[in-house]
Amino acid sequence: MATVVGTDTSASVQISAHWWPDGKETAALVARAATELDVPPSTVIVTPGPVTVRHVTLVARGDGEEEAVLASSTSSGMPPYTALLAGPLPPALLPLAREALQGRRGRLLVRFDGAVGADEVVRELDVGEAMSDAPSGEKHIFLTATATEAPVTDPAAPGASLPLRITVATGSVPVRAVDLTGADAAGTPWTVTYPSDDPLPEQLPAAESLDLVVHGESGKPYRRTLRPGASGWVIDEAALGLVTVTCQAPGRTDGAVVALEVWYEPAGDGLPDHRSVTLDAPEWTASWLVASAQEDLGGELVIDVTETGADGVAVPKHTVHSISPQVRV
Repeated sequence: MATVVGTDTSASVQISAHWWPDGKETAALVARAATELDVPPSTVIVTPGPVTVRHVTLVARGDGEEEAVLASSTSSGMPPYTALLAGPLPPALLPLAREALQGRRGRLLVRFDGAVGADEVVRELDVGEAMSDAPSGEKHIFLTATATEAPVTDPAAPGASLPLRITVATGSVPVRAVDLTGADAAGTPWTVTYPSDDPLPEQLPAAESLDLVVHGESGKPYRRTLRPGASGWVIDEAALGLVTVTCQAPGRTDGAVVALEVWYEPAGDGLPDHRSVTLDAPEWTASWLVASAQEDLGGELVIDVTETGADGVAVPKHTVHSISPQVRV
């Protein structure tokens, strides 16, 4: 997932990436191993090897091949080694970031520095290449034009407000509404709700932090704390406690269908979620978001698995329990 937000004079970029083979790559590895071993592909099971990701860097590259580091982070420490990279975007690099999100290659690179066994490796993900095939819901550009005239402000209270940027659309995730509560310079409390029937203000009073109350259709609302960044108040996945859940079904043959009924039960604060998911060839994978007040999954996934083979014969249903966002069925 990739997001660019701001104006042509002040912007920020956020990229969520992972280093792990996708369904097609896994299927190719399984097929190759099955051929070499002279066994049916369905009998080959792929398990993670000794992989270590030490450092992940987001790099912008211009026409002159000069590179600029925009953000760096560690990875999740486990497959699929997910990293969330966020940082300010210099105005001169804003066109490069926009081009990358629109599918141009060679502009933004996510560089993974780690080891496979005893071998040191550096691998790169081209954001433009990934975005060219990504669904529209995974790439966002929120830009507003720079004002041609300076806004009228109270000279006695400079910096009394900060821009409000929202990079996550509620409604497609368990989060349905967010209450933002704070106090202005005079100490007067205020509250705004996103989404609501009333338009949201473009600016919110400056403060050290804001309180967020996250609501869903079910479950108890939970509270988080939001602090301003370089581009003002930003409501993003981290602010809402959204955790990406990925699910894979390796080793299935073409023509099979794996139907999942998935329930997320948070441990403590969080929003319960239920959805139906179908996995089929060639990807054998699906991903979505759940809301947790913790940095990790913070709960349990309960998955009823129903598989129908290519011959139309159904495999007896079984249930999988997982406390990890990465699930194999």
